[in-house]
Amino acid sequence: MYRVLACDLDGTLLRDDKTVSKETINELKRISDLGVIFLPSTGRTHRELPSVLMELPFLHYAICCNGGAVYDYKEKRYLYENAIPYELALRVLDYVKTLPVFESVVVKGQRIVKGDENGEICDYIRKVAVKGILFNMTGAADVKEAFGQLHQDAQKLMFYPAEGTDRETIMNDLRFAFPELEVSSSGPKYIETNIRGVDKGKALKSFCRLMDIPIEESIAFGDAENDIKMLEAAGLAVVMENGTPEAKKHADQICDSNNNDGIRRFTEKLWPK
Repeated sequence: MYRVLACDLDGTLLRDDKTVSKETINELKRISDLGVIFLPSTGRTHRELPSVLMELPFLHYAICCNGGAVYDYKEKRYLYENAIPYELALRVLDYVKTLPVFESVVVKGQRIVKGDENGEICDYIRKVAVKGILFNMTGAADVKEAFGQLHQDAQKLMFYPAEGTDRETIMNDLRFAFPELEVSSSGPKYIETNIRGVDKGKALKSFCRLMDIPIEESIAFGDAENDIKMLEAAGLAVVMENGTPEAKKHADQICDSNNNDGIRRFTEKLWPK
């Protein structure tokens, strides 16, 4: 039977309004009581899970930054981290100044984004970013300069394409210029980069090794391209009905949509009451 439930958040566990139903929360508690590890697996940082999840007493671990880190909430430390080296991140941030994007860098779970010298976030990022993570952003007139002062590796670099630009063209540009990066996307307004080889699938495998759980005993839920490696790694791959066509190609099963409590409806059948 499955002992790890790894699930993406946006578009998967979270409804489009970024909430989780009370029925789903109760179901997560029920299967947690059965010994199943609830493992949020997200492009968000460990600080950015919705409060309804952060408050769950059974939340212990999360895969964050698209697999760039695995965080232990009980011990308040990273179990696993594979970041973009500091010097490489500086080169990327310098390069994207020539591209029509608004840049963002994540360091130890916190984000520096395009903004001003007073720490205010630029209007465009405020408009297109997930509202629930704005609290974790600090604006900077020059993101590269602000990041450079930290002298730390970057867990993730994220870019918001300017309105009217082609996201795929920018992604391909980044892939060509920086083959050492993993370039992915979880939505039409975002481009996310990790060090090459980092993905949710490798993070899930690392987590299962740390927990001494066979990877075959994990189940993964996802909806988008940045979930594909996790879907491929898991013992059972489930894609939401609202998932992208590309993600669905990697599904063992399709469940109901995120807006219709797809995970809850699936797990109620998998672990009958």
